[in-house]
Amino acid sequence: MFVIIGTANVDLLVSGFDKMPGGGSDEFTTNNLVFCDDPLQLMLGGNGGNCAYVLAGLGAPTALCSAAGQDALGDYVHSWLAERHVDLTGFVRHSHWATAFTTIVMDNRLNRLAFHHPGALAALTYADLPRQLLQSATSLLVTSYPIMPGLRPVGFAQVLAEAHARGTITAIDIGPAIGQPAYLAELAPLLPSLDYVIANRHELTVCTGVEDLEHAASILLKAGARCLIVKLGKAGALIRTTGLHTHVPGFAVTTHSTVGAGDSFNAGLLYGLQQHWPIETAARFGNAVAALVVSSAQGVLGSPTLGRVEAFLREMD
Repeated sequence: MFVIIGTANVDLLVSGFDKMPGGGSDEFTTNNLVFCDDPLQLMLGGNGGNCAYVLAGLGAPTALCSAAGQDALGDYVHSWLAERHVDLTGFVRHSHWATAFTTIVMDNRLNRLAFHHPGALAALTYADLPRQLLQSATSLLVTSYPIMPGLRPVGFAQVLAEAHARGTITAIDIGPAIGQPAYLAELAPLLPSLDYVIANRHELTVCTGVEDLEHAASILLKAGARCLIVKLGKAGALIRTTGLHTHVPGFAVTTHSTVGAGDSFNAGLLYGLQQHWPIETAARFGNAVAALVVSSAQGVLGSPTLGRVEAFLREMD
């Protein structure tokens, strides 16, 4: 059983225009009115929700620990995940908190501007996580670390320590680097309980305070990280351990949207690690899953089956 702890929300995607608009007055003017060729898209969002949805689509038994309000947006999130047969035992519905949402404004050059309301996610605590569900995990991913204040750092530390003691595969994605990012001083006590640390280049820089990627990776490894995976988008992923220094290339595809790409990579990576594949093979599988998601007009909701990923990899060989 894969257990994911992280955000789940609704993404509202506004797209289909050439250039980000400037500011304007409260009247409709040429400065603040943009006509969009694409209709508004309502999609599943959140690092935890995305990863759980994609993993379940691969046929993997998956559970999500997250939160939403008892409102229409929460119903959407619950429905999308339930339709994929994600175990929602740890999905809390709050009567006095709204469901989180992110409005993503994206131009045709894939530049993005986002507006986020955290809602019920801010209220999720260690006490909300079902003990029996956590004990059933063979792989555990902590994600959305900086934007789940009710769990950081003590709640996440306790969950990871308990899972590691049971022999569960443990991983953390330290992003996104927003709000109060995850700095190394806060993450260091968690590292003994972690098998894998995942970050993109920007998140690694923010975490360590060092822009040079190799220097930043070495800092994290010296602090106690066993294995660091650095996501590079379409360029693939870097893998760093004390004895391994390798790059796993990505795949060239036509991109509709990059929303959910990193979460989809995480899903594929974890799937491969659960199968006891070599880390390079698991990362390549993660790259393939992410490529198929970003090339889908439905984004994460168009995530592939296991058979589709395997066929794609054969096509790329």
